[in-house]
Amino acid sequence: MSIKSFVVAVVVSLIGVLSTYSVSLKVANQLKSENSLKIENTAKQVSIYLQDSIDKSLNELRGLQAFYSVEREELSQVEFNRYMDILDIKSRNYIQALSWVPLIKADEKEEYLARLRREHPTFNIVKRDENNQLIISPDKDEYTPVTYFSSIQLNKKALGFDLSSNDTRRKTLELARNSGKMATTGKINLVQQAKNLTGALIIAPVYNKGLATDSVAERINALRGYVTGVFKINVLMENAERYADMKGLQLTLLDIEENKIDLLYGSDITANTLSFDLAVPERQWQLHVTLNTALLESIESPSVIKWILAGGIVISLLLGIAIYSLLVSIVRAKNISLLSEELQTQNSRLEEKVDQRTQSLADKNSQLKENVEVLEKQRGLLSRLMTEAEQAKMEAQSRAVELSRSNKELDEFAYVASHDLKAPLRGIDQLATWVIEDIEEGELEEIPEHLKMMRSRIGRLESLLNDLLEYSQVNHRSDSLSMIDSKVVINELFVLVSPLNSFTLICDGEMPVFSSFRAPFEQVVRNLLSNAIKHHHQKQGTINVRCEDLGEFYQFSVEDDGPGISKKYQEEIFKMFKTLKPRDETEGSGMGLALIKKIVEYYNGEVNIQSQEGEGCTFYFTWPKQVIDK
Repeated sequence: MSIKSFVVAVVVSLIGVLSTYSVSLKVANQLKSENSLKIENTAKQVSIYLQDSIDKSLNELRGLQAFYSVEREELSQVEFNRYMDILDIKSRNYIQALSWVPLIKADEKEEYLARLRREHPTFNIVKRDENNQLIISPDKDEYTPVTYFSSIQLNKKALGFDLSSNDTRRKTLELARNSGKMATTGKINLVQQAKNLTGALIIAPVYNKGLATDSVAERINALRGYVTGVFKINVLMENAERYADMKGLQLTLLDIEENKIDLLYGSDITANTLSFDLAVPERQWQLHVTLNTALLESIESPSVIKWILAGGIVISLLLGIAIYSLLVSIVRAKNISLLSEELQTQNSRLEEKVDQRTQSLADKNSQLKENVEVLEKQRGLLSRLMTEAEQAKMEAQSRAVELSRSNKELDEFAYVASHDLKAPLRGIDQLATWVIEDIEEGELEEIPEHLKMMRSRIGRLESLLNDLLEYSQVNHRSDSLSMIDSKVVINELFVLVSPLNSFTLICDGEMPVFSSFRAPFEQVVRNLLSNAIKHHHQKQGTINVRCEDLGEFYQFSVEDDGPGISKKYQEEIFKMFKTLKPRDETEGSGMGLALIKKIVEYYNGEVNIQSQEGEGCTFYFTWPKQVIDK
């Protein structure tokens, strides 16, 4: 029969483990899908941020182009600076400079130099030689010198630099002039920087007002000059990468042409990459967003699945053990009952035999004494067996209570897996759908609030799983007894859970020093202090802690001046997953008071509450003076 009981227990445990494994696979697949979508949305936000930064810079360059298109007279550096102050490009550190580059004919060169030298006495039109050194530009038909720029201190080396003296810049100048549109160079070394800092130059043509610009020939004839924007690619990408790093993403920026692909930033990684095209005038830039190893591992195997699987296996094994113990106890009880009936039958037979032989008492006195002794032994054996039967019955009842408790905890765990875990997951899925719809419709104002709500629901999942693990481990403590100074422990825990300078702790009267298990006592006090602060309706408050000697127990009380709890809710708050506020309005899983109640009752103590709505709360719990290590 014991083998049969063992087989039944093993089958029940296997069913529980397989069910847990099936649930964990479904949750893992759902989390993987949701995490992948979240990462894709994050990568898309990075690309939107970069495109937005580029678009803002292009708008400022268009403003400068329009300014020079309507201004007929030549401006001074002071007048140029006034317009730059209006644009306020200092807030965008990836813009090296916005500048004015006039077209200077050979016969206009001397007049141009004389005018510029009134502002900069050493001004010359310069170019770079074979050794990358700045030299005076030789005579030629046309010049395109950098004349004014947004910050003369940062761009002094670029003053007077002839853009057409460099092949890359010259081709982009001609493309912008002939098309009448903005054009962007490939990757270039910036003249302004002492170090070899790469960047890109965006060029917009400016034509003389009133002249026709319908054909290429008319645009060449009407060209007055160019406005340019110098952009530091490294700085632009580093601004985006600070956000990407926090999300576990790596960024790569490529400049794609027909015959080659130029790496502008990062390293060209092709595995696990999301690609986004960036709109840049007359160029094709492509952003690659790559997931790092740690982020990939967290998506492929979420840690919460391990906890779900481990918890389900532990509960299934406990259930199997409980069932096995119950079946064995039932079998033993039946055997004892049969033995008792047999002994009673034998006792009756012995008594009949004594009655029959009373007539020959004198002759068989010795035999009677032997029979009496046998009878007394049998009665003693019967007494012992009855005692064992009573103990077995009590053990069976205890096992039945334990089995009922395990079944209840398993039901509660299944409820969490099917409801409390799924509810925030459904909320996260809905919020992710809203974010996608807002991005597709271009309505970005509500996205930060949606993301904040998504993080809140994820935090609630983590809190719920941590509290569930603590709740399941209450009866499995492995720490040893130690001396506890309750006043010191309470003050240390208050410093741990209280915001700085916001709440006041008062320990009234004498606080005891006693021997007990430190971890469960600290957990009860910490949860009560944290509960008083977390559910307080004000940013500041006072908490009073007292202790009363009740003989075999100490009675501790934690009193706050918070909003109080109505009497109709005072029994509900000690149940698992019960909160008096919506989950989005308060942090926590609703298991704090249930955990306190379970710990205190495990050590034969009691927990209760006294409160009136609007007049604060006082929680009482008793703790034994002498704890027996179970």
